[in-house]
This record gives sequence, structure tokens and C-alpha cells, in this order.
Amino acid sequence: MQSVHVPFGMYYNDEPFEMTFPDSWSVEVSEMVGGPNIGDAGIREAFANPIGSARLSEIAKGKTSAAILIDDLTRPTPAGQLVPYILEELEAGGIHEDQVRIIGAIAAHRAMIRKDFIKKLGQDIVDRMQVICHNADDNLDFLGHTSRGIPMWVNRDFMACQVRIALGMITPRGGFFGGGAKLVLPGASGRVSIAANHRYVHEGFREHLDEVARLVGLDYLVNPCLNPDLEIDALVTGDPVHAFWEGVEIGKRVYASPFPEKPDIAVFNAWPKDAEFTQAGMAMVPIRGGNADKLKDDTTVVLSTASPEGMGFHSVFGAGAELRAKPSPQGWRTIIFSPNLNKWDVMLMYGEHATFCKTWEDVLAELHKQHGDDSKVAVFPYGSIQYCE
Repeated sequence: MQSVHVPFGMYYNDEPFEMTFPDSWSVEVSEMVGGPNIGDAGIREAFANPIGSARLSEIAKGKTSAAILIDDLTRPTPAGQLVPYILEELEAGGIHEDQVRIIGAIAAHRAMIRKDFIKKLGQDIVDRMQVICHNADDNLDFLGHTSRGIPMWVNRDFMACQVRIALGMITPRGGFFGGGAKLVLPGASGRVSIAANHRYVHEGFREHLDEVARLVGLDYLVNPCLNPDLEIDALVTGDPVHAFWEGVEIGKRVYASPFPEKPDIAVFNAWPKDAEFTQAGMAMVPIRGGNADKLKDDTTVVLSTASPEGMGFHSVFGAGAELRAKPSPQGWRTIIFSPNLNKWDVMLMYGEHATFCKTWEDVLAELHKQHGDDSKVAVFPYGSIQYCE
């Protein structure tokens, strides 16, 4: 047997998972371009040279409070690594860390608790700073409607601060890139705003988020790109709109991954967005950007997810939620592999349209039954952040 080792279980497990394949199969692993760790010097350079704005220390001058939005465990953003640089800039501008609050911008996901914040920020920051979690159903200010008619309810603790910062990450999502003002909408918005945005804004989705950034007065963006070792290989800071779009161009280069042509079997690993099953569909990002024609009609797709938190939660898109469509046939024969799920979890999300396998041995048995001894396999080890043109 031949082996491919893939990362597995973001925030919960540091050991790779071994995927084995018969020696008679041709296996090609799609690796991201990535880049070297920019380190302390590169991070400081990014803060010293913000894109389209003054330095954060200048923005902070004369102000008395600041809020930093961070994402949750469904995203691999190294918030704990970057928050100290933000605090240093704020301190230089006259805002002490006691005047800074960190807000878990969870959108419609489950609430973050202390152990989650420790995983995200490190215990030292959690022990000494004000760290709170957004509630999409309460503690909201109404800011009016966007030009697309979306009612904007935004976290009140965030809006109460004079300097507003978003610390997320640039990441491919298929037809667009995540990062930028997405940490405000949906991140720090009310559930009514989140649902309306997802229901009605499709064309110009990212441009609408640029408008949201201006509407809420988002002052500063801190968005890294990550390599396969989750090291920061690029970092944009500055104006929430201009910095984001420059980050997208960088992201297209560093997340770039080849797409093997016409595999019989395509394995999409959901890491590093594999904490829960509700988010596991992001493993399919490589084919969401117009690459569906690179699979064959009879390709078998394997969606691999550690999902250490099990099913997970999403009050807008989760199983049974208002925007979760009834399970429908997939574009290809689909296998869901996870050691931390059961058939009922998979049934809720996929109905009868996917085969659940709890062990890799079961996956191989299913694949061999369909494809025999001679198969071409493509493996995407970091599926949820791989960019394939």
C-alpha cells in the first residue's frame, strides 16, 4: 500500500492522518504553492506599511477605546500570534490594552467558551484581557439598511468602541475569497442581517461587503495568508477595502494548487476548517471555482473531515435551519469519511445521497468496489483553502 499523510483535526490534533491506497492506483497529491514564514520582521513590515490607510497607531491617537473582531474555531486564523502586534500599535497611539475588547465574531455559529478562546488566542491573552462572544440574537445596534436593502444589526460592544479592527484571514471560498468585512457581516451581525444577506445578495457579494465596511465604520484590517504549515506567508493590513483586495491577489498566488485532470477518485480533506461537520463542505472549495468539468461523471468524491466537535452548529445554514435546503443528489458519487460522526449526522446534511464511512478501511472497500484495481486518484490535503483556477 502507498500512503498520503494529511493534516487532520484543526485545534484538536497535531498528528497527520494516514490515507492508504493500493500500489496499483496512481495517486497525485495537489500541493499549494505556499510561501516561507514571514516571521516577526515580515509582520512588523506589514504593520509599518498599511495599505490605503494611516498606521494603526495614528488612527488610535486621540481615541480611548478599541475593539478587535476575531473568528472562531471554524477558521485557522492565528489570532493569538497577531493580537500582540495590534496591541502594540494601539498602545503607541494612546490606547492601553485595558481599553481594548476582543470579540469572537461567530456569526450564526455556536458560542465560544473559555477553552475555545484559549485555543484561539492563548491563555495569557484570555487571562488578562476583556474577551467576549458575539450574540447574533441580542446586544445589537441598528445602523439602517445597505443599498441592497439588507437591515444592518451589528454587535453593540463593537460599535461602542472608537477604533474598530477586523482580524480574520484571506482564504479562497470557490467563487470568491473570504476575509475583509466578512468578519462584520456575517461575523458581528444579527441573525436577521445574516439571513437576509445570504438569501438576497448574490451578485456583487464582495462589493456589498465593502459597502458594509464603510457603513459600520470599520477602521482597520489585519488579514494573513497561511501556508500548509499554517505559518503566515503574507499579511495585509490597513484600509478594510483596499487591503482586502490586495490580499486576494496575493491569496491567488500562495493558495494556488494544481487540479489533476479527470481522476477516478477525488479526495477533498476539509482541514484546516474541519472542526465540525457543518463546515466540512468547504473541503470542496477546489471545485467551486469552475473546476467541476475536471471531474468525470463517474468520479467518486471522498469528503474527509475530522470533525472533532461532531455535527457542529449554524443557526442559519445548519441542519434544519431556515436556509438549509433539503438534501439533494450530489454531482458525483459521494463518500463522507469521518471517525467522529455517525450515519445520522450524515443523513441530516446529505440525506440518502452520500455513503458514510467511519474508518478509512471502509472507504477503501467502497472505492475498490466501484473502481477496481486500476484507478487514478487526486488528493487535496488542505481542500478548504486550496485555490484552483
